[in-house]
Amino acid sequence: MHSARRSGSAAVLLDPLASEWSEVAADRVALSGTPLATQPSAYVRARFDPRDVGRVRQVDVRSAHDGEDIYFRLVWEDDRQNVAIEENNQFPDGCGLLLPLGTGDPPMQEMGSPEAPVNAWFWRADFGDTAHNLVAEGLGTTRPAPSAAITARSAYAGGAWHVVLSRPLASPEPPGAAAQLVPGTATRIGFAIWEGGNGERAGVKAFSREWRELAIE
Repeated sequence: MHSARRSGSAAVLLDPLASEWSEVAADRVALSGTPLATQPSAYVRARFDPRDVGRVRQVDVRSAHDGEDIYFRLVWEDDRQNVAIEENNQFPDGCGLLLPLGTGDPPMQEMGSPEAPVNAWFWRADFGDTAHNLVAEGLGTTRPAPSAAITARSAYAGGAWHVVLSRPLASPEPPGAAAQLVPGTATRIGFAIWEGGNGERAGVKAFSREWRELAIE
């Protein structure tokens, strides 16, 4: 996966429906349902049929940066737009990306480890134009970290979600709170999608099982 350097304005790169995104190469990322056996909640393990977890099976990802901010556009098919929690059995759609937090070798499926933590950017349809900055050191340890100035823009069109997540390449947050991204280097990245209409939330989601290399031009 490649994050191309672009000279377009921030307003264009933040627009999930901008035609300029067609000029950026897309990567189609296969997704699988999270294993229920790894979920810490007995209720969740009993509530779901393993065959139904991870309703979304692929997401198209494009990435670009302007030397200061990096942008990821995620697009996935969804036949219904779930945007709010109105009852205790309703959940919003969502997406996220995962980055190593440091130089270790974090296990993707376990959300990192104490020796090799990870940094997640998490957007949900009821968050609007914001996304949460999270860190984790293993399953069940995910917690909020300082904001890291993540910006989100979303649009539901043509039976699909189009979401852009953006953040400064160099995060001013304290060490251990956000992954640093440097042009001319490579890191690894993973992705996740939550289908709210399928009851997916927290650790129940579709995700990319293996890290993908992200080269930042």
